[in-house]
Amino acid sequence: MKFSLLFRCAVTTATIFTAVFLLPGESAASCTAPSSAGVAICQPSANSAVYQVPHIEAAANPSSGSISSVKVYIDGKLNLQNGGPTVDLFPGGVSNGTHHLVIKATDDFGRTYQASEYFAVTGNLPESCTASTAGVHICSPTNTEVISQNLPMAIGFKGATTVNRLRVLVDSKLLFDYFPDTNEKQFIGQGSGTTPGVHTLTVIAFDTAGHSYKSSVSFKAYYDGSCPPRGDTCTPGIYMNGPFDGNDVNSPFRVSADVQNNTHAITAMKAYLNSHLVATSSGPTLDQPITAAKGTHILVIQAWDTSGKLYRVTENVNVQ
Repeated sequence: MKFSLLFRCAVTTATIFTAVFLLPGESAASCTAPSSAGVAICQPSANSAVYQVPHIEAAANPSSGSISSVKVYIDGKLNLQNGGPTVDLFPGGVSNGTHHLVIKATDDFGRTYQASEYFAVTGNLPESCTASTAGVHICSPTNTEVISQNLPMAIGFKGATTVNRLRVLVDSKLLFDYFPDTNEKQFIGQGSGTTPGVHTLTVIAFDTAGHSYKSSVSFKAYYDGSCPPRGDTCTPGIYMNGPFDGNDVNSPFRVSADVQNNTHAITAMKAYLNSHLVATSSGPTLDQPITAAKGTHILVIQAWDTSGKLYRVTENVNVQ
């Protein structure tokens, strides 16, 4: 079993540009400004939930002149400022939970226009994980959780004295050793390359006094690769033909996906919109129209093979 390790580091906010190929009924990322003076927020829709990184789209229309500045605030903190009348942003570092989005636009004459809403984020690692007493506390994954092959982890640790080593094992095999700084009390990151299926994660912490602390959880990893996400080798996974993450679509829209490079035959594919089953297939290809209400939705595609392995892709889609 081969693993690679990725640690969480500081994330700077930036706009992400992605090549997009469209199916009938889909449109590229776009947002129409209101007909009267003001700001329109097109994504995410008000009170919606999004999976991990939200896609923020907004457009402003001045009463006269032009928009000279647009500012994006998330929970009262400035996230982006640019000089155009539109916003097309994938902000990093937005934690799980409910957030307050405010868009402020200013025109050439100093007049300000504003729109705001609340939205929720799910699917991210927790921002913190602590152990209240001496020992190891595994916040993520939770016991029996179904997670990505990348094995996202949030681990809190505390010793009788300073913890100076963290040993992380999968199925009793060493994944990595981590040596925390003196004041460090948590590890948040991931160890990628876990094979799909049921595994046991074990974490052992050692303090400077020679004490050891141990905790374990069981988890099920699913195929989350496509061709190719890792090196030059194509790995099994669901390939999305559309819609793509963050796409604006009209209703009805087509969900098109297929499983590629599977080593065992696919027995079923299913599509879920906000956890509601909306499409099914008995083979490795899913291509069906979906009717959905206007707004931002979480789309999940899952597939199962004859060995019981799970394939999954999760993304956001915005119905105009």
